[in-house]
Amino acid sequence: MTLLDLPVRPLTPLLEMHLGAGIRAAQRLHGGDISDTFRLDTTRGPFVLKTSPQKAGGRLPDGFYAAEAHGLGLLRPGPLITPDVIAHGSGPAGQPYLLLSWLAPGDDTPAAQDALGRGLAALHALPAPGFGGLPDNYFASLPQRNPPAGSAAEFFWTARLEPLLTRERLHLTPRDRAGFDTLRERLPDLIPPEPPALVHGDLWHGNVHYTPRGPALIDPAVGYSHREVDVAALRLFGGVPRRVFQAYHEAYPLADGWEARVPLWNLYPLLAHLLLFGEGYLGRTREALHAVLDPR
Repeated sequence: MTLLDLPVRPLTPLLEMHLGAGIRAAQRLHGGDISDTFRLDTTRGPFVLKTSPQKAGGRLPDGFYAAEAHGLGLLRPGPLITPDVIAHGSGPAGQPYLLLSWLAPGDDTPAAQDALGRGLAALHALPAPGFGGLPDNYFASLPQRNPPAGSAAEFFWTARLEPLLTRERLHLTPRDRAGFDTLRERLPDLIPPEPPALVHGDLWHGNVHYTPRGPALIDPAVGYSHREVDVAALRLFGGVPRRVFQAYHEAYPLADGWEARVPLWNLYPLLAHLLLFGEGYLGRTREALHAVLDPR
């Protein structure tokens, strides 16, 4: 048993009220650039707390956890596991929090990888009302707009790329920006026509969690978009075996050339990382843009 971590202590009475249980210990979990994340051991078993005690310093935007809770709620009826949202709100001194069910870790086995591919395909096959049209939310700590759009290309440009390209501190040269202007003109011809899909929106391998009950998705940045957004994100930082994509393709075949379009869709998370973490991501962003405009 450990002492409660300092960021948890101010929230303890409120959390115990939500849980109807006493908190015995709090263990800080690895990962997360935005939130402090803890496993709470309680008299009802384990739960997960996400919080940001530095809210007063501008670390976390208003409505961040409400948007995450909404995204989890949209994903929850689907074929993949998501954590239950127990509660979210603000505690003493405005400290925001999100209280979630605990997902026990499981093994990353070939069977679990197949289940991830099939489950993601089934999620993307669910009917969606159109491109965009969801409440605005966040990609990491960046505001993410979700206006309705008439096509995947229109949504990807107006709701994803353009808002980031208008931001300062992107380190882009005039030549880089000219490349994005060219991309805007070509975009409708680059994206194969498909019905809109509910996408997780930030599906790098760190947001996949294997459990004994099957693969789970966490930390969404949901949108109604083109399903290749999620498929491409799984390729962004590696760590996802090829059999996941094979299982996906067998369940819901991807359009020809999907692998060549991976750099296109990943321009959005790369621009976001460039804005959040600096010019260390400039090289990868330029490589992706070049791969889209001058495929070999």
